[in-house]
Amino acid sequence: MSIIALVVIGGIGLLVFIIFTTVKTKSTSINEYEPFKEWVGKTVTLNKETALFKDKQKMNPNRDYSYMLLDSLHPKWQYLEEQKAIGDLVEITRFPEGTILKFEKAIQYTNGVSGFSYPTIFGSITSNGKEYKTGYQWGEMDMAKKFDKVEKCWQFHQAPWQKEKDTAFYALPTASLW
Repeated sequence: MSIIALVVIGGIGLLVFIIFTTVKTKSTSINEYEPFKEWVGKTVTLNKETALFKDKQKMNPNRDYSYMLLDSLHPKWQYLEEQKAIGDLVEITRFPEGTILKFEKAIQYTNGVSGFSYPTIFGSITSNGKEYKTGYQWGEMDMAKKFDKVEKCWQFHQAPWQKEKDTAFYALPTASLW
């Protein structure tokens, strides 16, 4: 009887582990991948006004960087404006053009449920004596290229620290659990 109970408990534990590893958001460092390796460890000057947000339902799974930095040209700007209007998102402050941002790392997150990935570059901004640790979601996958199995399928919109948009496509890894 104890062997049967042990097998049942082991089977349930294995099932829970499999479900957990399937639906958990996975992450991988992309510090050494282009275009991030050009920016990680550098200090940049923002050439346009940006806004700092805090989400009630965290979109960024990195607890050390609890804010999201966005500018009005970001592809998700309209979505975030709608989230702000319904109260799911709080605007903390706005940073003027000329604000200094120091990049510390970049991570690719892959959602365990949908399988979609989103790269985020993390850094810190010090303003009025307060340090804000923030993430900036940067990059979108060209789905047509991905379905055609083209490795370089990631393109990056013009970020607030860039003078012009980079039109090249890049290869990024899919995040994994280990």
